[in-house]
Amino acid sequence: MGLDGEVAAPAEHMHDDENMKFQHPWVVEMFRQGFSFNGGERSQLFLGKGNGTFVTYGGLSGADSPLDGRGLLAVDFDDDFDLDLFAHNIQRERHNLYRNEINTPGHAIKVRLQATQGSPEAVGATVLGTRNGRTQAQVLLRGAGYASSQVPELVFGLGEATEIELRVRWPYGTEESFGKVAAGSRVLLVQGQGKPQTFAAHPHPLPDPWPDGLRIAVGQKIPAFTLEAADGARTVFDPATIPAGSVLHLNLWASYCRPCIEEIPLLDALHQRAGHQVLGVSLDAGSARARALELLQARGGSYPNAFLIVEDDAAGEQVDAFLDLFRLVLPTTLEIDSDGTLLSVHQGRIAEVR
Repeated sequence: MGLDGEVAAPAEHMHDDENMKFQHPWVVEMFRQGFSFNGGERSQLFLGKGNGTFVTYGGLSGADSPLDGRGLLAVDFDDDFDLDLFAHNIQRERHNLYRNEINTPGHAIKVRLQATQGSPEAVGATVLGTRNGRTQAQVLLRGAGYASSQVPELVFGLGEATEIELRVRWPYGTEESFGKVAAGSRVLLVQGQGKPQTFAAHPHPLPDPWPDGLRIAVGQKIPAFTLEAADGARTVFDPATIPAGSVLHLNLWASYCRPCIEEIPLLDALHQRAGHQVLGVSLDAGSARARALELLQARGGSYPNAFLIVEDDAAGEQVDAFLDLFRLVLPTTLEIDSDGTLLSVHQGRIAEVR
């Protein structure tokens, strides 16, 4: 399961909402700045072992977001027979889309219902699927969990089974058998017909996840953002101003990161090569900045260095546009061409420069 992206609503728009007038001032400020309402507790994802027990899968899957989750949609967005997750977070109105890559395509079925009595969507109906002598039941609900909903479609995993027998307990108490359905089928069960109808597939592949800590993909342009020099002076760095014919290696590092310190001589050698420039951007703050500069000088780093602004002001929001500091791997080096396009991402210590 991979993280595909986030969509952020500008913080200033939240203050335009009339509902914010009824909030206590400190709640408004926490919401605006994105502070955690739950102490930074990470989201959890549990994987069923098939014997009634579960294992924690949050960290391995990348779904362990530290943001405050307030709603969840479990939907097969890419139509590949497994449920993907769309999470709404109250913190800065961030959203996460997690692509499910666990299930094997063709080892599941999708079921939709159509009732002839009451709600046409058959809300409240129970679908029972029996395979290999075991029965699984799912209820069709339109609301599921806190501030969440459910699409009118059910997905049954089949494991290694090649077919499943379906029954429906319709609202108002009637039960109807629809016989056996082959794995990999998409079926519509219409009340009173007793025979499944197939419906067309609508595949929509989801993009690959961004590299850890980035909100931008290779091939996209990095926006301008503000950096701070050692003396506190701020300048706007625009990647589109890189000299023609040059490649910039934007190195994100910190003094507390050992691989970051070890690669300083390698970055300096790269900086000396024709057509290559290195810009160090340190995540150190406060008194740690002096140590970062000392380490840079001691390791022979002659390339320019600046500091990332991470506080919640205009400059911090610029950085948020392409960096996810909760997940950023250090060191990370971004290779950027002369029009500001991200060419490649290297996470971890760079290799020897030849």
